[in-house]
Amino acid sequence: MNIPERKSTSPDTITGQGEDLQQSGQTPRLRGFPGRLPPEDTARITRRITTLSVLIGIVLAVGKGFLWNHTHSVGILSSFVHSALDLFGAVSTFLAVRYASIPPDDQYRFGRGKAESFSAVFQVCLIVFAAFHLLEEVGHSFSHPEPIKQVGFALFAMMAFVAMTLWLIIAQTWAIRATGSVAIKGDRAHYTADMLSNIVVIIGLVLAHSGQFKHADALVGALIALWLLWTAFKIARLAWGQLLDKELSSPERDYLKSVALAHPMVQGVKDLRTRASGPHVHIQMRLDLDDSLSLKDAHDVILHTEKELMGIYQAADILIHPHPVGCDHAHGNIRFRDKKDGEINQSVRSD
Repeated sequence: MNIPERKSTSPDTITGQGEDLQQSGQTPRLRGFPGRLPPEDTARITRRITTLSVLIGIVLAVGKGFLWNHTHSVGILSSFVHSALDLFGAVSTFLAVRYASIPPDDQYRFGRGKAESFSAVFQVCLIVFAAFHLLEEVGHSFSHPEPIKQVGFALFAMMAFVAMTLWLIIAQTWAIRATGSVAIKGDRAHYTADMLSNIVVIIGLVLAHSGQFKHADALVGALIALWLLWTAFKIARLAWGQLLDKELSSPERDYLKSVALAHPMVQGVKDLRTRASGPHVHIQMRLDLDDSLSLKDAHDVILHTEKELMGIYQAADILIHPHPVGCDHAHGNIRFRDKKDGEINQSVRSD
């Protein structure tokens, strides 16, 4: 039996079609999600961007430490603490993306992708610690305000730090759009908060120096501390999803089903399970095929579907189980089957 072929859809085609496909419901926007690039390309991009992140983190931390020592500004102190944590987080990400990119072996069959999520959890702990430390410093500053020295020099230096951080964030955004790395997302959240804190510090320095608001510097420190806690929450949410094997988004899952159902021999898609793990995506599904298909023909259908899915997620680990459509037997442990069968885990050809 000849198995009809369908034109493969590459990741570039998917992301290049833009909003029209997204609005039509045919294709989700996959840019910024893991698994889209080959693992080697993802590793190359993440290694370069994390090296840049560490280098800039060193410059920011050393520069702000020097600046605080000469100005005694609580706002600059808070920004210095933030940058020091950025450096620790950047080093953590630097190591995590390299470990996560190690190919699967006999001991780690699913790879080491979750190392990125553990790195993100480490960053969350550092951020929370820093936030409460800054709140303590803010309380002291409100009760014992100190004059800020060398405001002009401080303003010039902080504006230079803002420009440097913005350049890094743009580079990280490009890397995230290409790889979907959760570790780099966490690192970018660090530096985004750092850039915004630098801007707020600049405003606080101007107000405090002008004498219009003597507690402006301390208030800036408090705002940065609250921003740090919000940043920690966002990073934790990202890491939590990967560590607990959260499913891919509904548009992605629906698209995976539509790709499988596009083959004329596939009668239904059931028991779809997906998860992201660092640079990898793991996909499992059951395809209902006609009872009269031979083993070889069923195998050809499975190979064709795998090829189509690999065109979308080039770093995917795919496991497909062929099943005769006339058989009502449900495979596997009932604990892992959705109780609302037909709503989430089941898709049937409509034509």
